[in-house]
Amino acid sequence: MKEYLRDIVKCVKCGRCRTVCPPQEVEGWESSGPRGRMQLALGMAFGLEPSNSLLTSILTCTTCQQCVTECPSGADPHQVTRALRRKLVALGHASPHQIEMQERIGNTGNSLGDRSSRTAWLTESQVPGDSGYVYFAGCLASYRYQSTAAATYGILKRFGVGFLEDEQCCGSPLFRLGLDVSDLIAHNSRQIKAAGAHTVIVGCAGCYSMLKEQYQGFDVLHLSEFLGERLDEISAGRLDILVTYHDPCHLGRAHGIYDAPRKVIEKICTLVEMDMSREKASCCGGGGGVRLGYPELSGSMAGELKENIPGGVDYVVTSCPLCFSNLSDTGVKVLDLADLVRMAIE
Repeated sequence: MKEYLRDIVKCVKCGRCRTVCPPQEVEGWESSGPRGRMQLALGMAFGLEPSNSLLTSILTCTTCQQCVTECPSGADPHQVTRALRRKLVALGHASPHQIEMQERIGNTGNSLGDRSSRTAWLTESQVPGDSGYVYFAGCLASYRYQSTAAATYGILKRFGVGFLEDEQCCGSPLFRLGLDVSDLIAHNSRQIKAAGAHTVIVGCAGCYSMLKEQYQGFDVLHLSEFLGERLDEISAGRLDILVTYHDPCHLGRAHGIYDAPRKVIEKICTLVEMDMSREKASCCGGGGGVRLGYPELSGSMAGELKENIPGGVDYVVTSCPLCFSNLSDTGVKVLDLADLVRMAIE
């Protein structure tokens, strides 16, 4: 960890990150927040032996990056935490849920360990694919939210967008957990190149972040960015509903995509903002492997987010299947952005 000392010592221990860190808000312990993790990273750099409590501290970070946007000294606990995860894995300190995720993806090519067809959602006998654009569905849409995958592609095929016949997990779950993703990147990159695509379109915030940051050789667009420039071409009607929008961490804070989803929503229905939105939006608790490894903590964070939802709205709209899952588990009526657009088209 000594190579990260410059980043670690940027932390001036002011505590501002304590006020925004979702796990720390639930757990309360110093070790469950960014400042505590930076101290543990400093200790690791000078020979601190890993322990179960240290591993728990590092693995309960959702990688939401709220600490990064809040830090006045420019420290990046998110990057340091990811580096710590890689270091702990290299030292042989992998948790059961890290191993489970690695085995799921290694055995089946998806983060759910599902052996069924990844393209079971695809109903078209013939699909377009000569536009230079290709749709990357992602694991959760392909296996758990197939109606959303079908809705997304049903919209995109109007513009000649193709799809990948042998898509595998983008690698985001492994990458966030500090595990190797090189084989997945190589496989999917070959698929995209074989499809002749210059641009990949995704509906999942995690896939977007992974493809944008870790892949090379093509452009990446979120569905909202693609549709935002084509709203007049999709013939969407106006829905008499009231919705609010939840900004996914890996779409909003990580990449600044705030306006595009709202542009699409406001074309279709009435949008009411949460009190905490855009760069201040709360984390749902689903990212960074926390939903798999620490489901109770993950659910508590979703419950905290639920309190920020305005009263009287018909749906919470989001662009992340993990946010969809976690918020749905709290009893909230959630719509993926693609499903909202499909409702307006129908």
